[in-house]
Amino acid sequence: MIWIMQIREIRINRCNKFDWKLYPKSDIIYIMRNKRVCDYIAEAIQNEILSGRMSSGVPLRQEELADSLGYSRIPIREALQILESQGLAKRLATRHVVVADFSDEVITEIYELLSDVEIKLLKGMLQSGICLWDKAVSDNSEQPNCVHESSAINEKLSAELQFHETIISNSHNEYFTHILENGLWCYIRFAVEETAAGRENARRLELLSKVAEAYSDKDIKIVRELLGEYFGSLCEAVIAERTESSR
Repeated sequence: MIWIMQIREIRINRCNKFDWKLYPKSDIIYIMRNKRVCDYIAEAIQNEILSGRMSSGVPLRQEELADSLGYSRIPIREALQILESQGLAKRLATRHVVVADFSDEVITEIYELLSDVEIKLLKGMLQSGICLWDKAVSDNSEQPNCVHESSAINEKLSAELQFHETIISNSHNEYFTHILENGLWCYIRFAVEETAAGRENARRLELLSKVAEAYSDKDIKIVRELLGEYFGSLCEAVIAERTESSR
């Protein structure tokens, strides 16, 4: 099947792209997450689902995926569990796993939730007196700030993802951090890395730079407005990508 071949190709490209041994530590802050085989498999299927190339209701059979990707059923099963936790797949009463139902309305709600979660994290850090962006700078003396970081992989996309990683790594709210890191991160990654509009991110970097400034000024109202606009643009990028894939 065509989509299985696409998954295999994406998996191979991902493994090559994210081989941390090929890059300096400073260039892969958001990549070095001790990825397992099942994480690469899940990421590849995420791309197929979120792009709309894999339709709602398509069965995700362990045996079929294992044979096509050349892995045992164990990492395939773990990958499907990851997709279930992210809301991208669902398990039927028959125990079969299929692609979850997605619509533009659902996608919009997901990115609104992402905005709400990051705002809550930033508000909590602000109340705790965490000097977030100064700390991010001190972690890497070669970076003027987390928004304008130059990366050997892809400086603009790396800077954008690193912005969110900085929020995750500095938050003391384990509950919301867990939601963002394990359930919602894939939606940020996909919008930034895998959509045509997402890769044109000059305006979004400008918004994130203003978020950092507003945070430093302790203006949570402006932070809320800017993040709302930022995640709205990610949502639009994903919907546009899905529309293009359906043609």
